[in-house]
Amino acid sequence: MKFEIGDWVQAKTRNGEFVHGFIESIDQAQGMAKVFVVRSDNEQSAGKTTTVLEHWLRELPAYAPEEEDSLYSLIDLALATRDEAWFMELTRSLPASSGRERQSGGLSYRRRTPVNRLGHTARS
Repeated sequence: MKFEIGDWVQAKTRNGEFVHGFIESIDQAQGMAKVFVVRSDNEQSAGKTTTVLEHWLRELPAYAPEEEDSLYSLIDLALATRDEAWFMELTRSLPASSGRERQSGGLSYRRRTPVNRLGHTARS
């Protein structure tokens, strides 16, 4: 199999659902992979694991976020999927000027208040 655990993929399931997610495990003998579904055309599948045949998998291109807000979205995803290593990797890549704080006992971060295109926050 040309895929590895942790690869981001898109696939079609046996039920005809189109899913995006990452590989949790691989069964090379049967040519199948378990994919944790992050997004799907069937909303009920999101957040669950599904089994997909290898030839139905398509690797998604690597994504390197350029904006700080994109990093925060990925941090939220890392928290939702309980991927501590990815969370730590993402928080280390935050710019020093962000709302990141170092505390005794670990690293925490503070999300900036969202600003709309007119420069107003939800609080203004």
